[in-house]
Amino acid sequence: MNPLELDDGLIMRNATESDIPAILDHFKAVHGEGVMDQLEVMLHKHTGFTWDDSFIITGPESGVVVSSVFLLQKTWVIDGVEIPSVEMEAVGTLEEYRYRGLIRLLNQEFEKRAAELNPVIMTIAGIPEFYRNFGYEYAAALGGGYPVAPALIPKQPEDEKDKIIFKELDVKSFPEFLKFRERYKPRRTWYRKVVPEDANYLIYETSSPIQEAFYFYLVMEEGKTIGAFFLARWENRLDVLELYLDSHKHVDSVLRFALSRADEWNGIPVRVAPPNQARVNEYVSVRTQAMAVSRYAWYVKMPSIPKFIESIAPLFPDRLKETEFHDFTGELTVTTYKEGYSLTFEKGALKTIAKKEEKDPGNYNLRIPKNQLTRLLMGYETLDEIMSHEPDVTCAATLRPLVRLLFPKLNAMVDPFY
Repeated sequence: MNPLELDDGLIMRNATESDIPAILDHFKAVHGEGVMDQLEVMLHKHTGFTWDDSFIITGPESGVVVSSVFLLQKTWVIDGVEIPSVEMEAVGTLEEYRYRGLIRLLNQEFEKRAAELNPVIMTIAGIPEFYRNFGYEYAAALGGGYPVAPALIPKQPEDEKDKIIFKELDVKSFPEFLKFRERYKPRRTWYRKVVPEDANYLIYETSSPIQEAFYFYLVMEEGKTIGAFFLARWENRLDVLELYLDSHKHVDSVLRFALSRADEWNGIPVRVAPPNQARVNEYVSVRTQAMAVSRYAWYVKMPSIPKFIESIAPLFPDRLKETEFHDFTGELTVTTYKEGYSLTFEKGALKTIAKKEEKDPGNYNLRIPKNQLTRLLMGYETLDEIMSHEPDVTCAATLRPLVRLLFPKLNAMVDPFY
């Protein structure tokens, strides 16, 4: 973007590598001391970042950064289908410059850059409610976990030696984590795609114990890999994330190990993000005696509804298989009350999707505002769940079963660090 002069001597522009010291000072002032190492690594090594994707507003004094928005190019996996995306990251404004609409100005440049990249979805884990102003909608849970009380975790008997060994991975050995992860990679959900090159920004040396950091491990028994997980130290706590195990019987060993690592950092509290494996998740829930998981939110924006539906269309035949709609041939019409679409199916597969000019909502099968449609397409809520509390959402009775099958609940809970 070309530099733009704003009021009070402010200048909006792309950042450059020479701005890194000022950007880090900005990060520290807005996001706190503990994120400094992680965000510096993001600027230097993130595989989905370029300086064309950085947007800052500098002040009149020595180029101080007063507001920033960064774009990260990523890939998400929705029920097995890869979806290109852009993510808004490291958003913030110095306190004395807030409430001037600076983030709105930066978002306009972000949107222009996103349009050049043509993503299927745009995502952010941001301020509650605020990003709905920019067209985003809540679409998945983020973070949270079962708190681990040390007194509830059985100690290893003194006369028995635990056969479990935890192998910490480095950048070179990180693919071993991904290889084991493939065994239990979840379906009927969505998550970020991770590739071996991502280790360059996920695994790094920290400058102090207060810095956020990630530690990846394999769970080994008699030379065989039987599990994998990673620890995230952040906001004065330690989370056990992406826990995959061949057997739930090894959960106690993992929890004892996590507690021992937490003791190295002044006994910070430990949590376990709900595992994707049902038995492991149930065991963790019972062992920790935790009934609720405090979560936050991922927000999603779809620049083009037709493009998103075309992207997930390969899922439809499988979702319709072994149902009365397995060979469905016909039309499903959808209106957001502002735009209309016609989805044409042939023998259970999506053949075409086209905009429909019909203005009368009553002539559409599914009537649903765009925000609620986003929640439906992302699998956050089913059609019936949305209809139960949204009077503007209705569907022709004969096609409700088809919509339920095409867009099932996905129950995603996406960790923020990937």
